[in-house]
Amino acid sequence: MDENEWASTMETRERDACIDAARHKQQPQGNGICIDCLEAVEPERRTAQRCISCQQDEDKRQKQRYGTRL
Repeated sequence: MDENEWASTMETRERDACIDAARHKQQPQGNGICIDCLEAVEPERRTAQRCISCQQDEDKRQKQRYGTRL
C-alpha cells in the first residue's frame, strides 16, 4: 500500500467516524421541568428543556446577544 492509498484510507475512516458520531449524537432531553423557572413543561413539549415562555425569553436574549438565534 503506497502513501497516497494509505492517506486516502485514513481520511475515509476519519470521515466515516465523524459521520457516525454525528448521527448518534443525543439531543438534549428535558425531564418535564423547565431549567429556568422550574415549572412543569407542557406535555406536548416533553423533550424540551424550557417551557414556552422561558424559551421565548431565551430566544430573545440570544437574538440581542448575537443578532440571531443560534
